[in-house]
Amino acid sequence: MAANLATAVLATARSRTADSASDSDPRQDGPAASPMLSTDLVVWVTADSTEHIVGSYARAWRAVTGMGPSDDVHDEASRFLSWLTTTPRGWLMVLDDVPDLGALRGWWPPNTAGGRCVVTTRSSDASWRTEHRARINVGLYSPAMSRRYLQSVLEQQDRERDTAELDRLAADLGYLPLALAQAAAYLCEDRSLTIAQYRALLADRTLLLADVLPDVSNLPDAQQHIVAAAWHVSLQRADELTPVGLARPLLLMLCLLDPYGVPMATVTSPASVQYLTARLSGRHRAVSVHHVRQALRVLRRLSLVYPGLPGADERDDLIGMHQLIQRAVREASGPAELATSVRAAADSLQEAWPPGVNYADTVVGRSLVSCAEHLVAQDTANALWNGQGPHSVLSLLGRQLQATGRREQGLRHYTSMLHTARRLLGHDHPETLFLRSDIAGLRAEGGDVAGAVAELQEVLVLQSRHLGEESPHALTTLNNLAHWRGGMGDYAGAVTEYDRLLVTLQKRGALDEADVLMTRRSRAYYMAQCGREAEALPELRSVVEGSTRVNGPSHPRTMVARNALASCLGRMGRNEEAAEILTSLLTDQRMVHGERHGEVLITRSNLAQQRARTGHIEDAVVELTQLVPLFMEVFGPHQVRTLTCRSLLAEWTWRADRKESARAQMAEVVDDAARALGRDHHFTSEARLSLTRWSTGT
Repeated sequence: MAANLATAVLATARSRTADSASDSDPRQDGPAASPMLSTDLVVWVTADSTEHIVGSYARAWRAVTGMGPSDDVHDEASRFLSWLTTTPRGWLMVLDDVPDLGALRGWWPPNTAGGRCVVTTRSSDASWRTEHRARINVGLYSPAMSRRYLQSVLEQQDRERDTAELDRLAADLGYLPLALAQAAAYLCEDRSLTIAQYRALLADRTLLLADVLPDVSNLPDAQQHIVAAAWHVSLQRADELTPVGLARPLLLMLCLLDPYGVPMATVTSPASVQYLTARLSGRHRAVSVHHVRQALRVLRRLSLVYPGLPGADERDDLIGMHQLIQRAVREASGPAELATSVRAAADSLQEAWPPGVNYADTVVGRSLVSCAEHLVAQDTANALWNGQGPHSVLSLLGRQLQATGRREQGLRHYTSMLHTARRLLGHDHPETLFLRSDIAGLRAEGGDVAGAVAELQEVLVLQSRHLGEESPHALTTLNNLAHWRGGMGDYAGAVTEYDRLLVTLQKRGALDEADVLMTRRSRAYYMAQCGREAEALPELRSVVEGSTRVNGPSHPRTMVARNALASCLGRMGRNEEAAEILTSLLTDQRMVHGERHGEVLITRSNLAQQRARTGHIEDAVVELTQLVPLFMEVFGPHQVRTLTCRSLLAEWTWRADRKESARAQMAEVVDDAARALGRDHHFTSEARLSLTRWSTGT
């Protein structure tokens, strides 16, 4: 923008000079109304340091006076500013890439009627704005602007201009004009590459930015630096500002996390402060949270980071960083430095991570999960592993992916962890076996319940042999085995496994009451499922009371127990009591989990069923119709919970006397269940039986 202005003003001035060359009357000195028409002098200053500013002023002084160079450039520069103050001629000064206001201290061009000054800077200090200066924030291109720019450049070279690929390329480059220009130049230079092939090169982690952008001799628009070097001056300057030396290590940690938002609580955590203190160990100073906030302000001033979404308080604020700056910073760092930063970032995320999964639907919760995913992607050297196993942030991420219904992502995450564990720790290491148990659970959620049960049995044998049957890992696997026996319809087998688990817990001694209550709740639930409701009901009431006392009424375990109690009452025909419990439970779950959490959806489905059994069939059909797409979104379209919700909708649609619609719905459920769970799965068999009854009119 500044270059276009300077070029246009200079061209206008030269044209006016040529047009008036034969005019015998010289033009009257003095500024005219328009600087475009009255400018006699255009000065472009590369202003990235005070030294360069002074040198440019001195050269301009010699140019306007015709004087030879002296030994004192500061004197020449001062004379030039004085001349600008007094000259009646019009002038335009462009100060390009000023690092901060300090570089211009004592060297601001004068404010005169005939003069104009344009400053470009990456500094966002509020002090730039005064009554004499207008500030224009120049951001990224929009997606539409990016497409138009790329189309225009490639069209001139008769290159491929596939709109969809151009949009993807622009997104890959974060809509950064500098990067778009250099990528277009690379494509024009190497005509053998398609845009799709070029995007694959950009995504190749073994290549540096310098490998996929033109070299300095082929940069477009008279640019001086490739993207990787464009922020070097700003980063160097940031590291020199107070607190000295803190900006770069802080930026290195941020470049490993989500570019769209890192929670403030992460960078101000004790682990982050400890990491930054260690990085400044040679300077003999301790870092505090105050210093971290100072360093963030410096990075914002120089546009290396930007404020993301504001939170309820400063701890919830998000910090953003352009993805290409992240890549450039990572590429400029050594392997050991990156590994240290990866571990520090993981420690910081762990400390900022709230307990449980209650934050799943919050902005900060989603940002933490996204930060962890980005960190895992950047850990190419396995810095998140040691001889004992994985960093706990890897497990936190896996549990959160499961809790929010992202089963496929969770399965990929745990499978990748398992490959790493086998390679680094061995096949029989406790962590390797534990990961096999987690993956079996995810396989079961995807429909392969029989395969998961077989895997859990094998893992349990190995854990009992190597760790002992009372070890925490073995007990967790036994609990999962009992749960998935119930999941495959073997309710009596599930009760038997839970009996075995309770006996083992008692053998351990020093029982964890919360664990015992959870086991009793699961055992009682499956007792009700296999027709032993009369035995299960008092047990479930006792579990709810105990969990309320131990964990609190709104703890996830207590709320699951309340749901199980309502289910048992419903099976006994006490639907009004069940609906009352579920209504109260739903209010608490919404407060704790948010509206779209999986447990909330399950409770809404259960409540719709209980209300339908008390005569509110049409209301239940409306509610289940609204729930089905939410189940598909949260759990996935072919997960057993989603299929169950769909079958309930079909069942109550049938009872609402909309027979044809109900048959069509259940037929789709049967087909999808057969593909996802198998033709012999108990859910598939039950759905097929319902469809058969309806088809025969029974």
